[in-house]
Amino acid sequence: MIGVICKNSQKSTVEEFFQLFKTPWEFYNGNEQYDVILMTEEYSPLPKSRLFVLFGTTTTNFDICNQIQISPDSEKSMIKVEEYTFPVNNVITFLNSNHHSIVKNEKDVAVGIKMSNPDMHMIRIGYDIFDEIEHLMTTGQETKHASFPTLDIHIDLLKRWMLDAGIQVIEIPPVPDKYLFTVCLTHDVDFIKITDHGLDHSVLGYIVRSIFTGFLRNYKSNITWKKMIKNWKALISLPFVYLGLTKDVWFDIDRYCEIEKDIPSTYFFLPYKEHPGKTKGKRQPRARMMKYDIQDYKPLIKNISSQGREIGLHGLNAWDDDNIGKQEKRVLENLLEGKNVGVRIHWLYFKQESPQLLENAGFLYDSTFGFNDAIGYKAGTSQVFKLPTTKNLLELQLSVMDTSLFYKRRMGVNEPKAMNMINKLIDQCKKFGGVLTINWHTRSLSPERNWDEFYIELINLLKSEHVWFASAHDVIRWFKIRRSIRFKSVSAQDDKISLDFPQIDDTGLPQFQLRVHTPVIKRRIENISQHREQFCKTIPLNRNAESYRLVSHQR
Repeated sequence: MIGVICKNSQKSTVEEFFQLFKTPWEFYNGNEQYDVILMTEEYSPLPKSRLFVLFGTTTTNFDICNQIQISPDSEKSMIKVEEYTFPVNNVITFLNSNHHSIVKNEKDVAVGIKMSNPDMHMIRIGYDIFDEIEHLMTTGQETKHASFPTLDIHIDLLKRWMLDAGIQVIEIPPVPDKYLFTVCLTHDVDFIKITDHGLDHSVLGYIVRSIFTGFLRNYKSNITWKKMIKNWKALISLPFVYLGLTKDVWFDIDRYCEIEKDIPSTYFFLPYKEHPGKTKGKRQPRARMMKYDIQDYKPLIKNISSQGREIGLHGLNAWDDDNIGKQEKRVLENLLEGKNVGVRIHWLYFKQESPQLLENAGFLYDSTFGFNDAIGYKAGTSQVFKLPTTKNLLELQLSVMDTSLFYKRRMGVNEPKAMNMINKLIDQCKKFGGVLTINWHTRSLSPERNWDEFYIELINLLKSEHVWFASAHDVIRWFKIRRSIRFKSVSAQDDKISLDFPQIDDTGLPQFQLRVHTPVIKRRIENISQHREQFCKTIPLNRNAESYRLVSHQR
């Protein structure tokens, strides 16, 4: 059991952290005995435990008693520990070398030290883990740090320190039983048909880019003759498209259904035609204004929904005004006969107050937190998490977006490099679990974007990884149940654990699993960091079972 001593202002962050690291814990109770004590606040006398970890950026009595000399100033830094590198926003360094250094900054100066005696392992870390977590879930990481699963690394390091101290780690991982991780395919519906646009700036830009592809793309784009010919053929067909004699060159929703087949996906539709949105009464750029009328596509929406695919809202002003958010949501719910919906804001607009406004509007979930100009982890994790300041609104982060990868003024990478970057995210998902959320715009299969072959290759790659493909709503349902599971008791003597399962409908969802990480005896293994995972046991969870036996073996 982990006991946590923290500042009162950090309690909600602590609770959310342990929804992500789903392991037995509680706020410190002086009448209880704990295997692990985590502290970000001074406490006297120092509690006894097998592992004591003190986080913080100011000098404490613990530092004085243990003759730990601290640098006077804190700063942003890149942290290095074992195979990991990750950013922190506020860190101090330890200037003396009397203790074993386990965490360093980019200058190779200690920001984490370890002390041991026969009864206790003590670790002093020069940043406040819960302040860092709060920053990740509110402000998010800088674009340059998008590829770092920082929050997931914080969790993994804590597990490693527990194992090194000889403490068994029990968790319900963010991974459905019998799968490696979860994939959520989503599509922002910014455009439906080119004929909705007449000859506006979007169509004229499309024509120019299709004709002069080589001039408007940089050398990384690797435009091939095959794609250029596709563009020119599409241009030649335009008069026939406008006359209604051939298929619209921008309409590819049927192709998505064909490519994805039985894979569930989620489509986010805009509520209004020719409406760029407003912020504090000021209209947004005209480029944010789309030309289709959702009422004209009611049969299309019903058809998509009837195939088992989810319909969500691509909000315009919901992020800035909860009353307008309710109106936007109602437009879609009326088409879906009252079914509640999730939201992703157009152009990923978001502000500090947005979570509360979206919850006030009554959305099922949000899926806006992500980067326009990078792929990866804005919150430093691939897990679904509860948005700060809200009671129950869960965030399904955006991991990969086509326009982020391929637009010249964003990342502007070529397809081989893009696939290599996504493969790294896949590897991290296999290691930490969670969800890889992909956004491929509905216009992106057609000329002049021509990102169809890449998308097909990506789908085939993900199929080979044995993942759980799920709609955004089903992902949220699964994580909501996981969050509601409670640890009733852990008995070291009987080697048993009992759980409380929530009375929530789990129809159609995969089951959960319990992982038991067994401590290792160091003298048997020279490099523990390479061998921890092989001492992990997985137990499928059954809500009808009263308890689970934790059979562990020392190596």
